[in-house]
Amino acid sequence: MNITDVLKQLIHGLIILLFQIVLFRTSTLFGVASCFIYVGFLIQLPFYISTIGLLCITFGYTLLIDIFYDSPGLHTAAAVFIMYIRASIFKWMTPSGGYDNKENTSIFTMGFQWHLIYAFILIFLHTSLVFAIEWLSIGTLWSSLLKIISTTLFTLLVVMLYQFLFLYKRSGR
Repeated sequence: MNITDVLKQLIHGLIILLFQIVLFRTSTLFGVASCFIYVGFLIQLPFYISTIGLLCITFGYTLLIDIFYDSPGLHTAAAVFIMYIRASIFKWMTPSGGYDNKENTSIFTMGFQWHLIYAFILIFLHTSLVFAIEWLSIGTLWSSLLKIISTTLFTLLVVMLYQFLFLYKRSGR
């Protein structure tokens, strides 16, 4: 990875952080579906980052989210968990022939269907953890289940749109 790639990742991370804090923190779709677009940035980080490095990046990044959301550790705990199991999910989804050495998990490097399933699994787990922790303090199971499903689908849609709009790479696809 060269310095240009690092700067691109940093810029994408800052843009998504701003979207999350300024736009999505205060808005919900139909009063139930929140958008956690920052998860999309985390799950598309390059594979060659070590697990410890990945967990440190995730911890620092989502700690900023928690500071602005005034939710001490809620998003951080959920995000660190999904980034910890990300390699296992990837291994489970890898075909027997394996993949070429892919640098990240964008739609354009892994394909639409693969990325859709991969992103759905991780976003669903993240959202489930966030609302399960919230449910423990509020106690309304059915509204939490509705929030989990709607937030997962809304976040997945926004993450896919973001990738198509801003991460497009001119290639043969």
